Amino acid sequence: MNALQNAPDWTAVQHLILDFGGVLYEINHQATAEAFSQLGADRFLDQYAHGRQSPLLDRLECGQVSDDVFLASLLDMCAPGTTQAEVRHAWLAVLIGLRPGIVPVLQELARHYDLILFSNTNALHAAHFERQILEAHGRAFSDAFQHIIYSHRLGQRKPEPEAYLAVTRQLQLSPKRCFFVDDTSDNVLGAQQAGWSSALHQPHEASLKGWLKELGCPIWD
Repeated sequence: MNALQNAPDWTAVQHLILDFGGVLYEINHQATAEAFSQLGADRFLDQYAHGRQSPLLDRLECGQVSDDVFLASLLDMCAPGTTQAEVRHAWLAVLIGLRPGIVPVLQELARHYDLILFSNTNALHAAHFERQILEAHGRAFSDAFQHIIYSHRLGQRKPEPEAYLAVTRQLQLSPKRCFFVDDTSDNVLGAQQAGWSSALHQPHEASLKGWLKELGCPIWD
């Protein structure tokens, strides 16, 4: 295994910290790109492709820009006559839904670890997927977590080491007892720089449960 795939010392793991989009929840960046293309924003991916997003989105995900200011910037990219409601709808197109069968997996993990969700997101997306999940699953998803940390509320975003250090301080975690799972290599490396154990999970290759079993997670021995 390389540095992004190292299994933790499971006997030391107390805090299991999971990314949201990609790991637990299906997202489709192409759907949003296509939605904006239909609104006349053909160069949307120049500024908002996954992994090379604009500084404005970074600020939105740190809670430094209002929803209205951000939506107005997107509206400026679109054809004349486009409405803010259409822009909002296009911005939400990336959000698909929880991965099938993930809630029971989280409930089982929560019986053995302090389960924490740590996601780079923004208020527009969070309001949508929280409502969507509540309607589909009640409180079963959110109740599996001891803490849910969103970057736009924290004021810091992955992969900056300070984001992980802020979570460590806020939740009074022991870094040596943290294991973090993300589907983006930069985020995994950022966690390691902050003293957490972490590994790269690629959901298109294996389910979270199957991957954790491969890493030796003892609850499914």
